Amino acid sequence: MASTDWTRAAPWIWLSKYLEEDNRPGRYFLFRKAFQWQSSDDLQSLFVHVSADSRYRLFVNGHRASWGPCKSYPGKWYYETVDIRPYLRDGDNVISARVLRYSTLVPGSSSIVSMPLPGFMLYSPHPELAISTDSSWTCIEQRSVNIIPQTEWNYLLGPPFLSNNERVEEDQTITGWQMPGYDDAAWDKAVFQSNAVKMLPMVSPWKLAPRPIPDLPELPGRFGGVVKATGSVSEDDWNALIREGQPVVIPADARVTVDLSVGALMTAFVNFAFRGGAGTKVSVLYSECYEKDLGVETAPFPMPRTKGNRSDATGRLYGVKDFYNVTSGQEAHSFEPFWFRCFRYVQIEITTTSKPITLTSISLRETSYPLEITTNVDAGAELNSIWEISLRTLQNCRHETYEDCPFYEQNQFASDSRLQLLFSYQLSPDDRLARKTLEEFHASRTPDGLIVAQYPAGFASKQIPQFSLFWILMVHDHMMYFADQALVRRYLSTVDSIIQHFEDRFNERGLVGQFDPDTWPFVDWVQDWFVPGQIFKSCMPPAYHTAGAATVNSLMYAYTLLHAAELCEFVGRISTAEEYRARVRSIQKAVKELCKSNSQLYLDGPGVEQYSQHTQVFAILSETVTGDAAKQLLRQTVTDSSLAQGSYAMKFYVFRAAEKAGIYSELFPSMLDPWRSMMANNLTTWAEDEVNARSDCHGWSASPVNEIVTQLFGVKPAEPGFGRVRIEPRRELVAKAEGLLYTTRGNIKVQWGPGKPLTVEATSKIQVEIVVAGQVVKKVLGPEEPVIFS
Repeated sequence: MASTDWTRAAPWIWLSKYLEEDNRPGRYFLFRKAFQWQSSDDLQSLFVHVSADSRYRLFVNGHRASWGPCKSYPGKWYYETVDIRPYLRDGDNVISARVLRYSTLVPGSSSIVSMPLPGFMLYSPHPELAISTDSSWTCIEQRSVNIIPQTEWNYLLGPPFLSNNERVEEDQTITGWQMPGYDDAAWDKAVFQSNAVKMLPMVSPWKLAPRPIPDLPELPGRFGGVVKATGSVSEDDWNALIREGQPVVIPADARVTVDLSVGALMTAFVNFAFRGGAGTKVSVLYSECYEKDLGVETAPFPMPRTKGNRSDATGRLYGVKDFYNVTSGQEAHSFEPFWFRCFRYVQIEITTTSKPITLTSISLRETSYPLEITTNVDAGAELNSIWEISLRTLQNCRHETYEDCPFYEQNQFASDSRLQLLFSYQLSPDDRLARKTLEEFHASRTPDGLIVAQYPAGFASKQIPQFSLFWILMVHDHMMYFADQALVRRYLSTVDSIIQHFEDRFNERGLVGQFDPDTWPFVDWVQDWFVPGQIFKSCMPPAYHTAGAATVNSLMYAYTLLHAAELCEFVGRISTAEEYRARVRSIQKAVKELCKSNSQLYLDGPGVEQYSQHTQVFAILSETVTGDAAKQLLRQTVTDSSLAQGSYAMKFYVFRAAEKAGIYSELFPSMLDPWRSMMANNLTTWAEDEVNARSDCHGWSASPVNEIVTQLFGVKPAEPGFGRVRIEPRRELVAKAEGLLYTTRGNIKVQWGPGKPLTVEATSKIQVEIVVAGQVVKKVLGPEEPVIFS
């Protein structure tokens, strides 16, 4: 088979006796192939291609070799190319895979797609290594592991988005299944998996494509210490286990618990290794923080939660659980959940019966997207702490997609991703994950012209129309940082279709009216906008319902049109850009006539005396309000607590309004207060919002990255692709600072301090405009040619 053709006839296999059950969200299956190998000096690498539906973990002679496939969607199914040569040995070998199949009949993970057929595929292009999947592979369902069903979910935590927590029974019948010499005679022979029908033009459900991003590393880590423990095992003994590898023995007929801390929230694979202990029950709770004890452990519905000092151990840990039941108590057995877990604290509860059990090790492998960060800053203790927490937040929300949060959902939303992509551009030259994200949302376009608000999606969910606007901003951000005309041209048809959808929603008054009743016109998490028991009528100004239009939707649309016009100009569509700007002027006129109050604030809806930060901020960003009026409006917006307040994510746009109105330095110190408050509460990542007391790690809250790079140090693109770089440091904000800032044209170093003049230099020839004291200096920076301002 020619290497260029293999994806069209990829050898997918599965179990012969398989039914897609409708009462189990996910099931595990094991595949293995034994083979002989003799090493050769001529073969230093041996690459094979691997994929599965829904997920797999590949082993070679017991060694972890690959984890995938990279999150995919129906139009593109990824495979990994894996070098297995380092794991082979002369003589007997075995290659094996553990596959998680999410059902298509019951909701599983909200961000992992399953096609109508399950399958596992491994293709070897090497004639001397005949291990491609076929009927010589053996397979079996791993019935000892069950995904905890939604009927057992703890709804105190909210909806069950991930569906990946496990209830596991020790199973000695599969001990050593990944190793040569294991007897798989009782396993089934695999069968080829295909939806082909005689004489019908059927094609494979999997349109294979190579993984577009690097493999996620799995870096060894360990717990930092014990918070508290109960039972017969002392805190010293637990510390000796996690720090020195000293085994812990839990005696017979005992119950012990221990709360362990990793110091700062992380995403990691966890492994618990045991010896003996038949009859023991183990539960592992993963939690982001300590919080107020609600008096119950679980509930059939969400309950109001209170989070203050996240490390106050007088509170209670709430979170998700895995369960491990020891049946035979082998000399060595272990438990490792298939999916990584998110946690800052882990609570382990072990209950023995007539046999003692030995916990021989607890190990971690931290994992996230390997973004190589080249931007470094030093701006004083407070801003340095804010910077580090921001980076950690982004890291934990970045895996095979950008994620809203790693603990609860791991969903890729367009609004969240717009900010996370932008912050990544300011840190690193690596835009591979960003390009994947842009393409995924483009591929999700629906017949009404919008993109799907959350994608890839394991199941259909509520559409949020305004999130499509953020995708247009996402394309614009990429243009400004990378100037890829081909990318912009590719996505303009989707930009146009989104714009047309909003045009079709205009009412007779010239405002964006109401969207399809099946959608969720979400604007922000705002306490004043909650309708008890009706989440899909919440999170938007009440005027949307009472007046038939929310002013902010028209202003957000106008703001987006300004960016869409610049996209069009970038690729030469001048007349379309002019058309978009004309539409902006029409919206501005309608908003001023219908939505401006006597107090100079803008109403949340025509004729409705309700006000929000959101409406005022986007009035400024859409250039509906300019000049001194914008300054006055924004000062009132950030000081008037009677206005519905924006979330942490919306604060990014408040910062942008301050920049546009020309009062950024005036407002910056007070606008940092939400992040100061989070640090005072001992968060190690930034929370979702101030309303829900839910996620403690949300990428959309990491806007200080943007503020430090583009405002404090003042480095940002003045033209697409940094064709010209604007450098406008705000030295009035801190007395001393030094930063090495990434641009696609080269790194720029900016520094100043007491007795040190402002100095700007670059690692390569870069066209810049430096703004100092209102004066613009245009020149070409070069290596070892610093520009010094007295």
